[in-house]
Amino acid sequence: MLAINQLNEIICDTGEGPNWDRDSSTISWVDISGKSWHEQNIDGSNLISHKVPGEIGAIVKRRTSGYFAAVEEGFAEINKSDGYALTNNFLTPAERMNDAKVDSAGRLWAGSCNKDFKSGHGRLHVLMQDLTVKTIVTDMTLPNGLAWNSDNSEFFHVDSIEKKLWKYELDFDNLKLQNRILLVDFAESKGAPDGMCISNESYLIIAIWGGSRLEIYDLSGRKISQIDMPVLQPSSCTFAGENGERLIVTSARKQLGERANSQDGAIFIVDGVGLTGNPSEKFGG
Repeated sequence: MLAINQLNEIICDTGEGPNWDRDSSTISWVDISGKSWHEQNIDGSNLISHKVPGEIGAIVKRRTSGYFAAVEEGFAEINKSDGYALTNNFLTPAERMNDAKVDSAGRLWAGSCNKDFKSGHGRLHVLMQDLTVKTIVTDMTLPNGLAWNSDNSEFFHVDSIEKKLWKYELDFDNLKLQNRILLVDFAESKGAPDGMCISNESYLIIAIWGGSRLEIYDLSGRKISQIDMPVLQPSSCTFAGENGERLIVTSARKQLGERANSQDGAIFIVDGVGLTGNPSEKFGG
């Protein structure tokens, strides 16, 4: 039986980027426009919040210690005090980082966008373990929702403004994407695709911003089912729990005004999904 429970009392303006560390039983997530990030044990204990000086798109753990983040200016190293130390300052003042995720080789993939979401200004970057950056996709608008299939031969990402889910063939070792196809077009759907994760059973779970739901697709683009959420703007999701059987879902209160309910902007644990996923990968740099 499906059960959806709010994890804590934190309400984010733009909650995003949930990350699960099984070693410490810790969930971390960001509030992009709230310029903050949070971490908490999955049992609801030890909630800690941190402020940062700019918008923060995502935060990931390092294989050594500490965190790395996709931030307003580029990439940054983060410790558990407030603030961050920039390692890669390469975006213009009109841009910011958005969603980010680490692949199984320990490389940090992240999308950047124009702050006014101008078409064609979005790009996809990869932060290597030596802290160099490779830009591998251009001409997007709002890159989001990154995922790889089980053998890393395919890569998936969302463009939230264009309302599309794309699939590529991937040369994983050499970071080459080719043969892009449109997997799902959400043009006629209520809401827009946002953050995404992939299950061990090879299903894509996509948060539908403005649609009060998660949608589940197979890797051919066929919709399998959906999970209705108690918020208007679910924003992203990831698997968690000792066996990867729980789903963590972030949400946003941004621009809702009087339409917002008491849970909009909260983070949730969803049990009974019937799927499992791996812990979040850690950055190797």
